[in-house]
Amino acid sequence: MRTILPYRQNPALREKAAEVPLAEIESLFIRELIADMKRLLAREKHGVAIAASQVGEALRLFVVSGKALSKHAGDDDDEHGEKEAERKATPSFPDQVYVNPVMVKMSKGKAFKHEGCLSVKGKWGHVARAEKATVRAYDEQGVAFARGASGFLAHVFQHEMDHLDGILYIDKASELHDEKPEDEK
Repeated sequence: MRTILPYRQNPALREKAAEVPLAEIESLFIRELIADMKRLLAREKHGVAIAASQVGEALRLFVVSGKALSKHAGDDDDEHGEKEAERKATPSFPDQVYVNPVMVKMSKGKAFKHEGCLSVKGKWGHVARAEKATVRAYDEQGVAFARGASGFLAHVFQHEMDHLDGILYIDKASELHDEKPEDEK
């Protein structure tokens, strides 16, 4: 199985990813790549999406975790952990696969959000991104679809699309911070 590679050891993160030929979407290679990405994403406590370039494959493909699609995704826990309990009680959604995604629309209005990356462990920053975004892509069966989003999910789309263009959030962050260890949060 593949692993999430740190950005300093992964040249694919700085490449413009190549399109997946439509005839190959259901190939064994792409199916195994998607399965590995889903497994890796499921292991990550705070990960909500992963691009193929993060596992060393410079292909235009990303997966959004079902937890990012839940209505509470991205909310901060209050001091009593009540929102965490609500999240655990929320039914999970299946992961969504985006093959050859294209950003077809973004709002002019931008908002800063807290952002991190599975390839840049131990850091986070504030990144201004469009508040609304629409992506057109193919799913893992090769069926075309479009998905519009606002807020957190729109932010996720833009982060993943940047990965496919060789851009990391640390290139755009207004400020970067070191993560505090879990017991200090």
